[in-house]
Amino acid sequence: MKHIKTNGKKLCFFLPFLCIAVLFLFVPFANMLRNSVTGSNGGFSLEHFADVFSKPIYLSAIGNSLSISMKSTMVGLLVDFILAMAVVNLTQKKKSWYLSLLDLTSTFAGLPLTFSFITILGTSGVFVLISKNLGFSPLANYDLYSLEGMFLVYLYFQIPMGTLLLVPAFAEIKKEWREAATLMNCGSLRFWFRIGIPVMMPSIMGTFGMLFANALTAYTTPYLLINNSIALLPVKIADMFVGDVRQRPGLGSALSIVMLAIILAVLGLTNIVKRHFEKGKKS
Repeated sequence: MKHIKTNGKKLCFFLPFLCIAVLFLFVPFANMLRNSVTGSNGGFSLEHFADVFSKPIYLSAIGNSLSISMKSTMVGLLVDFILAMAVVNLTQKKKSWYLSLLDLTSTFAGLPLTFSFITILGTSGVFVLISKNLGFSPLANYDLYSLEGMFLVYLYFQIPMGTLLLVPAFAEIKKEWREAATLMNCGSLRFWFRIGIPVMMPSIMGTFGMLFANALTAYTTPYLLINNSIALLPVKIADMFVGDVRQRPGLGSALSIVMLAIILAVLGLTNIVKRHFEKGKKS
């Protein structure tokens, strides 16, 4: 009886969080799923999904979002790994300062971030104008308002978050392993490819999944930079709900389901890889 009362108290404690999860996660998802399979006649229909996978504009939006998200995630993960390795080797004072800087930059997004990139790399940006005067053509001809130009913006999203996620993973690399590898004339690169990276792979794959989802769902900064000049999945979803000309919540819900399916598929693949390496560590 006492055990039941204790569990009842715990459930009462978590009840507000459960209500928040239901109201802000499950109810919107159920409504979105219902809208995505409701046709123009009010009955069950897959016409919205047919539009998504048949019209070039939506296929282009999916392709563009997948491309820039995957590229920025791969490059960002490499940069994050190097930065996290450097942070671990810093003194405690410098490490605290650098982690605080990463916390600050990870929250810098939206309109302020857009304005900063326009000021630096826009058509009349500081670096662009300086490069034109110096004759440095790669930066002088930089087009921030293109899919390739926005790569740096997406990369900015990935670096603070990824570094913060990877720093704890380096704690799994024991100092004794490095010392033993050195005694056996094992070079640094060989150590990381044979021992370090495989041990850290579950954390690396988890970080990969987080960075990919972060990039794929990024909306505010890309929208402010390019609006509808380049098709991106989050921008197209928002247009279906708040468009000035025509609102199509059913199609927007279908696009949202597609984006969710892509994220779940990538997370599923990363979890498979994580389990494989976790079993290797246990054995």
